[in-house]
Amino acid sequence: MKRTLIYAAVTLTLTVSVSSTYAHPTTESLNSPHVISLNESPQGIRHWRILRHTLRLEIPQQCKALSQLTIEAPSHITVRDNIDVSDQSGKKINANVSINDKKVILAFALPVAPGTILTINMNKVKKSAVTTGDKLYRISARLEGNNAELPIGVARLRNH
Repeated sequence: MKRTLIYAAVTLTLTVSVSSTYAHPTTESLNSPHVISLNESPQGIRHWRILRHTLRLEIPQQCKALSQLTIEAPSHITVRDNIDVSDQSGKKINANVSINDKKVILAFALPVAPGTILTINMNKVKKSAVTTGDKLYRISARLEGNNAELPIGVARLRNH
């Protein structure tokens, strides 16, 4: 009985461990938009299927305004069109959300100004199975006056 309780306690502790976030800009220069963080809520609970993933992105002062953002979700994640975008002060930013398979496109009604830190709450994200590995989101952007997509980073949510 005691052995079973110890085993259950250890298993529960490992299951509820907090996940770590790693975000790596793909460009050497911080003069382009870059990923600051990716968080999951609730954190570290592998068996939950409906979650919120929050992505934070910085648009530096030396950068052009951001007109569009593309977020490519991992294969085992389904992102729904329930997405809220705000700036560092909490002010809502209007964006047209379109989802094509694993690709989420946020087209901003007005270009997002340099010096802004965006918070993108992807609400009701669904996992297709219990996950134990990393979750990798590929992020790219379109800057004002440029039609080319610029890869700006990979955000990795790592489970321990």
